[in-house]
Amino acid sequence: MKKIVLLFSIFSLISGAGAQTLNPEFGDFNPLIKNTFEDSFEITPPTSDSEGGFSFTSSNALVATVSGSTVQIVNPGETTITATQAAAGDFFSSSISTTLTVAHILVTNSFGAIIDSGNSYVNANGRKGGSGGLTFFGEKKRIRFNDGLSMETASTSAYQIKQDYPESEDGYYWIAHPTINAGEPFRIYADMTTDGGGWTLIMCNVSNSGWTFSNAILRNQNSPSLSANYSIVAWADAIKKSAGGFQFMMEARARNRWGGIFTANQEYTFVKTNNSQTDITRDISFDTYPYNLGNSDSVQPRMPWRSAYSNAFLTTDNGSGNWWGTLITSHSGWGPSPWISSLHPNPGPIYYWVR
Repeated sequence: MKKIVLLFSIFSLISGAGAQTLNPEFGDFNPLIKNTFEDSFEITPPTSDSEGGFSFTSSNALVATVSGSTVQIVNPGETTITATQAAAGDFFSSSISTTLTVAHILVTNSFGAIIDSGNSYVNANGRKGGSGGLTFFGEKKRIRFNDGLSMETASTSAYQIKQDYPESEDGYYWIAHPTINAGEPFRIYADMTTDGGGWTLIMCNVSNSGWTFSNAILRNQNSPSLSANYSIVAWADAIKKSAGGFQFMMEARARNRWGGIFTANQEYTFVKTNNSQTDITRDISFDTYPYNLGNSDSVQPRMPWRSAYSNAFLTTDNGSGNWWGTLITSHSGWGPSPWISSLHPNPGPIYYWVR
């Protein structure tokens, strides 16, 4: 008899107080409807007869993300929000789900038309593009579509994309500007890593074939490339981040080699037709080479300018006739252009960027 009592006591300890035997009963967890311009918001958990804490997840991070109980809207679409309650007392862990629908919203585009969340937003300053826009009702709202990953989500430059989306990587993007291409978005190649990123490729020269004074600033503009002749130098003034104090980058032979990053300290232009733009600061040097205004055998501290002489169509040379530091030429015998006399007279590809 004593053995039977002992066994019953052990069973009572195993199956007694503290065992989880119940599923919690949840109250309403209603569907959510938001729009693309709304700010982040807190999820209200459903009522429950359990005291366990709640955690939340989103099934589609392209529509919305969740951190703790805060939901951040990303794009239009639908996602499932799941509330999971931890086990507590007599209650098992359990979950309940609802839908979050993020709707498009009407905005005013750059032509004053009402559109359904397109790329031609008018920002808070009355300009097309940027990360702050106006809704149909004139309210200033954050726009989450200018990531440049499609024509519909075009931004204004690689620099602006990097400001709005710091995680952006090197690659192809779409940008738009009212003075370029009749305001229609166009494709660019962007460097999002060098010195903080935000660089728009405006020229690639891999061969001296086919270049002219005219197409040195606009050639194959719909086909940005790091391996074929290409130029949108004519559009660079609209792409640079400010009229004065913008930067340009030049490279030869390979990325981040035989050139550098430069700041233009005045309101200079990328299409100047004389050699006067010399208020230039070299911020970063790629490799070591002669660099001064008195040395005409190398890249000079001068913003590249358009020359019509000796087939040196875009150059940093002073125009005296040596033509070293030239980005584009059609002159035969160069591969693709005379760069640095003693070190790289034929440097292979030459790249030119704006930020």
